[in-house]
Amino acid sequence: MRTTTKSAALSLVMGVIVTVFAMGLGYLIATDGSSADLTYRSLDYDVQVEDNGDLRITETVDIKLDKREDSDDNVKPWRQLYQTYQLKSSNLTNISDISVKNLSTGREYTEIAPQNPSEIGAGEWNARYANHWYIADVTYGTTDPDPYAPQVDGLDPDGSDERTVEIGWNIPVTEKASSMRFEIGMTWHGVSTAYNDVTKFQWEPFGEKNQTPIGVVHATVRFPAGTPEDESWAWLHYTGNSTTKRIDDGLEFTAYNVPVGEFLDLVVMVDSSRTVGVERRGTGDAKQLTLDDEARQEREWHERQQRRAIIQLVIWIVIAVCGAALCVAAVISAARSIKAAKYTGPIEYWREPPAMSPGAAAKLYSVLTGKGGDLKNRQMAATVMSLVTKGAIAIYPGKAETYRGIDMSRVDSAVLAGMLAQQAAEGKKIGKMSTVVIKPRALAPHHEELNLCESEERMLRLLTEACTRLHSPVFDLKQMSDAFKKWTDGHKEVDKFTTACERELDELHATRSVGVAARTCGIFAMLLGVFSAMFFLIVNSNLALALCISAPMTIIGSAALVMSRTTGITDEGQEYAGQVQGLVRYLEDFSEFSDRGVLDVTLWGRYLVYATAFGISKKAMEQLHAAYPQIADAAWLDDHASGSSSLLYWSTRPSTIIGASGSGFVGGAIGGFSGGFGDLGTQLSSGFAAVSSTITAAAPSSSSGGSFGGGGFGGSGGGSGGGSFGGR
Repeated sequence: MRTTTKSAALSLVMGVIVTVFAMGLGYLIATDGSSADLTYRSLDYDVQVEDNGDLRITETVDIKLDKREDSDDNVKPWRQLYQTYQLKSSNLTNISDISVKNLSTGREYTEIAPQNPSEIGAGEWNARYANHWYIADVTYGTTDPDPYAPQVDGLDPDGSDERTVEIGWNIPVTEKASSMRFEIGMTWHGVSTAYNDVTKFQWEPFGEKNQTPIGVVHATVRFPAGTPEDESWAWLHYTGNSTTKRIDDGLEFTAYNVPVGEFLDLVVMVDSSRTVGVERRGTGDAKQLTLDDEARQEREWHERQQRRAIIQLVIWIVIAVCGAALCVAAVISAARSIKAAKYTGPIEYWREPPAMSPGAAAKLYSVLTGKGGDLKNRQMAATVMSLVTKGAIAIYPGKAETYRGIDMSRVDSAVLAGMLAQQAAEGKKIGKMSTVVIKPRALAPHHEELNLCESEERMLRLLTEACTRLHSPVFDLKQMSDAFKKWTDGHKEVDKFTTACERELDELHATRSVGVAARTCGIFAMLLGVFSAMFFLIVNSNLALALCISAPMTIIGSAALVMSRTTGITDEGQEYAGQVQGLVRYLEDFSEFSDRGVLDVTLWGRYLVYATAFGISKKAMEQLHAAYPQIADAAWLDDHASGSSSLLYWSTRPSTIIGASGSGFVGGAIGGFSGGFGDLGTQLSSGFAAVSSTITAAAPSSSSGGSFGGGGFGGSGGGSGGGSFGGR
């Protein structure tokens, strides 16, 4: 259960990392080259259509200013924010009644003459020019703007003049700001044209020249008092994601993620009886012509969008269905692979060493548990200990220099322990190193009597290579590590050892390959999740789709990939799996058995070999100490367990010398020897709005007839204003 939980947690972390990476990469690609130093986080309009057709506009804007630098890499602070509008005799003759309020500070700005901030010092700017607004004529450029007086400089509604005006406000010198909120009020004159039957205007708050991206645009437009719904008509021209709706006295619309160079136009008609004193008069009737023209534009737009939406929906559905199929197949196959790696036989406890080499047993245990991170270390340590039990080598505590002058081929373990006890000044240093002694018969060309398996032979070759390089059959593990530092082919010999362990297990026909489908489907699900996330972010600019479709696909695919097993147990291998799992349970519960009998030193030497192969040597020694307290007695060990090849003796005896814990001294020492070898809410709202509009667009098209419901469409631009926003 613990292993499964760990794997599940690992898969979740892996899936999240991969998903975040994919989305981050997609976001960077999507925004590459389009990032702006100045952005409008939000832009809210409250517009009142006056009885004479003028527009009283109050806008609330939330601005983000990023740090910027000049050509010399010096910080270039912000001092001025502005909006420019196109005055035309045909649709916008004047802008007056201007007011600016800093909502972040509550300060009302006052009017000042236009001033280019580039030549003014920071101190003077903050003292004289900041916290004021201005209006200027910038028809001929912004370097030296001309003054503009709304009282006298407005255009003739019956003429053909054009002019560009800039409404700006000066802020204190600011390097960057995550949010600065302002309220700007103004009245637009000469916007509407009165015909015989209707009064009509086309309002364009920002046009194609705008270079400031906007997160969310929301507007409330109120008609002249008393205008019923059946005497008003409206259409929103916007190609991005938007929503529109009627309210009691007007309409509302919201546009999401407005990029640079994107215009938004609102076309409005009201019955001519609802207006009086409109500056500009048109000839004839305009209602039916406008209805027909807007219906045509809307129909053509919806037909194009319908084709595009159907293709998009098909792509989304194909991605989602394929992803779901891959995820289901991966999960089912992963579950089957986990089941195939379990032991299902009747063996609960096994009291004999399993009928396989320690290296093969370590591998089979990893198959059963799903834990293989330290497999090579366990295989090497257990095999070395197995060489001790077979009399090929011996292992003693401490450094090799400790045994200088002693004939280690004939040493008595009890005498040696007594000698070590007299070196108590060395303290725990004895327990931090192990010395290997290769027996003369193991160095002989032919040593069949040792009855070594292939993996043991390979391990013995590694040890004899150290003997050759050090010119001594007695060496400690540090000396061995130093001797192997310049052995360029050493890794090949280690690979031969691990291959031998694999071959010994294969010869038992105990395992089989499983989980191929889980890994294949998991990888493809992950890849589909990654690439679909990038597709949704780059092509569709839709975070919601990436989170709802791509993210689960990636996480589930990662989970199947991490949790699936590569190796299962065959029917023939169930017996061997029972031996391994049964011995593990026996060693972990040994002290609970009442029929364990007299301590068998030789048998426990083999137990320690396999306990090391399973990674439970510490638990096994704890169980042994609990069952046989006498092994903590040095005199008892000297009398009963001092055979030169006894693992039990040298796994326990050092504790009586140095006072250290007597749990797995040899196994622990050997086990280390191979070590030297944008805004989330807005993005989501926009994404779901895109999904909704795409589904709507995929349905048969029909004209709204000015009812203003559902969303905007890509109609004509060029309305009054054509705003462009910026800062200096």
